[in-house]
Amino acid sequence: MKALELVKLYALLLCLFSTYTCHGWQGSLPTGSSQACLRRGDLLATSPHDACGDDDVLPTEHRSENTPALPTLATRRDAVAAAMAGLGAEAAWRGAVEAAEAALVEDGTAVVPPSAIEQLESGRAVVIRDWLSSEECALLRADVKQCFEDGEFTNFVLSRNPGKKIDREANDRWIMPSFYKSRGEDGPFADTGVGNFALRQRFKARMAEVKAALSTGLQDRPTLADDFRQTHEMEYLRYGAGALLQRHVDEHHVEIQRPNGSRLPKKPNATRRSVTWMVYLNDDWEAEDGGQLRLHERAEPSAAQVGARGPDLQVGWLRAMANEKELPVFLDPLRPGPENENCMLYTVDASGNKRDLSQKPFANIALYLAGGDAMARKLMVDNASDTKRLHLIDAPKSLVSSILPPVSDAGEDGGERIRDIVPKAGTLVMFDSVSLPHEVLRTNRERFGIQGWFHEKLGYVV
Repeated sequence: MKALELVKLYALLLCLFSTYTCHGWQGSLPTGSSQACLRRGDLLATSPHDACGDDDVLPTEHRSENTPALPTLATRRDAVAAAMAGLGAEAAWRGAVEAAEAALVEDGTAVVPPSAIEQLESGRAVVIRDWLSSEECALLRADVKQCFEDGEFTNFVLSRNPGKKIDREANDRWIMPSFYKSRGEDGPFADTGVGNFALRQRFKARMAEVKAALSTGLQDRPTLADDFRQTHEMEYLRYGAGALLQRHVDEHHVEIQRPNGSRLPKKPNATRRSVTWMVYLNDDWEAEDGGQLRLHERAEPSAAQVGARGPDLQVGWLRAMANEKELPVFLDPLRPGPENENCMLYTVDASGNKRDLSQKPFANIALYLAGGDAMARKLMVDNASDTKRLHLIDAPKSLVSSILPPVSDAGEDGGERIRDIVPKAGTLVMFDSVSLPHEVLRTNRERFGIQGWFHEKLGYVV
C-alpha cells in the first residue's frame, strides 16, 4: 500500500478497537439463552442443531440482557466504511478484510456460525433468510435500480443462439462489477461517482467480516483472507423477465480449463474463486415469480471437506453406497510419469487418509475425452468398487457429451438432489465455488441482487 493508505488503515484499526472498548463488545454468550429465528442481519447463527421451521434458515445467535444491542455491529461497520472512504477499491477492500481479521482476534465474535462452516465443508449451501433487514434491502434496491437506469451495467451473454427470441430473453442478464479483469480497471461498483457509493462501502465492510470469518473457520484455505490485486469480486446483478442461467460451477481445475494448464506460466499472485455468495434484494418475491437458484447438491453430505486439497481442486465424487460414505475426488496433474501422462485422481476420507484411484497416472487428454461418468470410469479408475461410484462434477464437453441421455434431477450418477432457493429480499447464500453445480431458473419478473466470490491463491504457479 502507499503511505497514505497505510495511515488510513491504521486509523481504521484504531477506530475499530475504540469502538469495541466503548461498547463493551462480548464474544461469548451465557448458556441457557432462548432460541429465535434470524430476522435481523447483524448476528448469525451459532448452533447447528436448532430449527426454525424453514429448511433454508439458520437459527440466530443467542442474546442476553448483557449482550450489546444490534447497533454495536452497525457502528463497527460505519467505522470501517468511513475509513475505506478515499482509498482505492483494492486498498479499501484489503483494509476492510484486515480490520475484520483483527476484530476476530480481539473479541472472538462469531460472525459466521459453526453450522455454516460445517455445511460449506460438506458440500452444502448455507442459506440465511433476512440476513439484511428490509430497510437495508430497500436502500440497496434503490441504488441498484438507479445505477441500472443510469446505464452503469454490462450485459453478459452466455446462450449460444442470441438471435432467437427465447435466447434474447434468456440473455437479459446484467452486472455492475467491482472490476474488469480483462482491462485491469476498477468497475462502477467501486466508483465513488456512481450511485450511493457510501452504501456500497458499508455493504463491503460487512462482506469483509464474512470473508475473514470463513478464512479462520474453514480448513485448508490459508490464503482466503489474503487479498491480492482484483480479488474483491463483487457486483450488482439484474435479471430481466425471461432470463435464466444454465447449470455450471463457478471454478474449475486449471488442468480442465486448458490442456496442461497446471504447467503454464501464471500471473503473479494469481487467484481462483473459492466461496460463492449472493444476497437477494427484491421485495414481495413469491415462488411463482421464478428466478429460483437451483442447487444440485449431493444427496448425502460429504464425509470430508470439499473444494481442494492444497493446490489440487476437486473434480468429482465417490458416491455414497450402503457401507461407504460420500467422498470428494481431487485431481493431481503433476504425478511423475511419461510426458502428458501425469494425472491422478485421489480421494481423502474423514480422517485425512489419502488414496489414489489408479495404480499409475493417466493421460491428460482423458480429461477432455470423457464427457461423462461412463468414459471417465474406464479411463481414470482401476478399482471396480471405485468405478461404480465415480462421478465427475462438471466434465468438459466432448463429442461423447452430445450423445449422452438427458440427466434427471438425481444427476448422471443418481447421487444428487435438487434444492431450490426462492430469491427473497435479504437472503444470503454461500457455497463452495468448485464442488456445487447450480443454475438460475427462468425469471418471470425483474430480479435484483448482489453477488460475489471470495478468492484464494491459485496453485501450480510457475
